[in-house]
Amino acid sequence: MKIILIRQAEGGSPPDNDKKGNAAAYCVYAGTGPEGAATAEALFTLAGEPTRSPLLDDAPAGAGFRGKLAARRDARRRAGEFLDGLETEERDSVVICGRQAMSALRSVLRTRGYLLEGGSLVPRSMERVRATKRSLHCGGCAHNCLLSEAKCEKGRNKARGIL
Repeated sequence: MKIILIRQAEGGSPPDNDKKGNAAAYCVYAGTGPEGAATAEALFTLAGEPTRSPLLDDAPAGAGFRGKLAARRDARRRAGEFLDGLETEERDSVVICGRQAMSALRSVLRTRGYLLEGGSLVPRSMERVRATKRSLHCGGCAHNCLLSEAKCEKGRNKARGIL
């Protein structure tokens, strides 16, 4: 399963793009705000509207340190709920969201064993991050079955450089 995270354009409409990608093989998700749909239309040729989810909206930060901490905790909880739904569908997806939601999604994806490619520490407008699920046994993006399957010959040979 592959997930592409895209930070939505900020400050009005996204720039026009002559080369639009085809999102027919992906399920496109966006927040409930107009920025997510505008970003999706600027980047992809869509058959219809992207699927809207309030779990991808940025939560307003409260006042003070505790308010910001509570907002960050809430964003991680909502990101986990959203990823639970994505993992049950097991489809390749494009997720367009704001800065806070993207940071929370990247954090939750890392803890669930996904391999993240691209992106900076603080996501910029229209930045893309690709996440692929690591196989826990013999295959996928990273071979990490030596930690979970001690009797795996393929993993042991790959680690030794035999394969």
